[in-house]
Amino acid sequence: MTRHGLLSCLALVLLLATGPARAESLRVGLIVPQSGQFALLGDHVREAFALWDEANPGVFADLVEGDDGCTVESGIDAAAAMSEAGVDIVVGFLCAESLARALPLLTAEGIPVMTLTVRADIIGEEAGRLGWRFFRLAPRAGSEAGFAADAIFRLWADRPFALIEDGAIAGRELVQSIRTTLEERGLKPAFVDNYRPGQATQPSLLRRLKSAGVSRVFVGGDRADLAVIAREAELQGVALGFMGGDALHAPVGEVPLPEGTMAILSDSAIPGPEAQAAANAFQARELPLEGLRLPAYAAAEILGAVATRLTYGETAFEDLLRQSSFTTALGQVSFAASGEREQPGFVLTVLRNGAFERLSVEDAASLMDQSQ
Repeated sequence: MTRHGLLSCLALVLLLATGPARAESLRVGLIVPQSGQFALLGDHVREAFALWDEANPGVFADLVEGDDGCTVESGIDAAAAMSEAGVDIVVGFLCAESLARALPLLTAEGIPVMTLTVRADIIGEEAGRLGWRFFRLAPRAGSEAGFAADAIFRLWADRPFALIEDGAIAGRELVQSIRTTLEERGLKPAFVDNYRPGQATQPSLLRRLKSAGVSRVFVGGDRADLAVIAREAELQGVALGFMGGDALHAPVGEVPLPEGTMAILSDSAIPGPEAQAAANAFQARELPLEGLRLPAYAAAEILGAVATRLTYGETAFEDLLRQSSFTTALGQVSFAASGEREQPGFVLTVLRNGAFERLSVEDAASLMDQSQ
């Protein structure tokens, strides 16, 4: 080899040594229902990842699918399949039963899991206690109560308000948590009660609310019950403003909700302006931005960003997930050391023209002015 050739080779070696090393593309496992009543949600996840992957070729080496039958047995089977496939991360596990069984098995194989739907606080608590490789893009159940309490504190602090619930575990725990949080901040409800759900009328409940002299009511129950309570208030001539939780994100029933009803809804249910690019991508395929399409697309964006950062650095995969902030169709997303999403995952909305829309800062200020 000539001296010139030797110098050229040496320069190439130095360039490769100092330049960014190209990491292998990520192998992503998608564990979603492939049959039964939740199969449509599985389709949403599959569509979102395929759409993002098509627009960003080469980032994902493979998308390996497995079935989530929402049982303990299916969790075991899915974990075994993902381990055999050698994936870098699993996204999915839409049900707590299968997720809880799969997490320790996948953790033992060094494979982290990101859930899009499971909200149960206990999963995150167990993950922290046992060291499971767990990430939650879905909002944590406990965040709903905190977010609702904050909204009540900001908007209703100068108004007598009631907290009522339907007696079911979810409604009772939501209202109790809201009440505890508010009382810790020095704000007590004027009236706390429960009601019998599924009724065509609620005259006795309205008499109690009227007697309590409240003007605002938080309802820990479903959309149909709140609609009936609001209609009863109108019939009895009781002027009430209503707020509810994520249970209000449900099909419109026979009785409509009153305009101006506020709701604490998941940020994936009511897309914000940051979701426009994703909405356009789905619209081009004649697919509405509904169900799990938005959170699944955000998950693909997050993993795509991690893959890119792996390419240009030496930080480990899971460390990047925990140490980074990601710009996604859900807005900014970051994960705590525990794997929990640091953002609440909920937004305050108001019903206008029969549909919920995000409440802007200006809207909230206007509502506070009206309450004074």
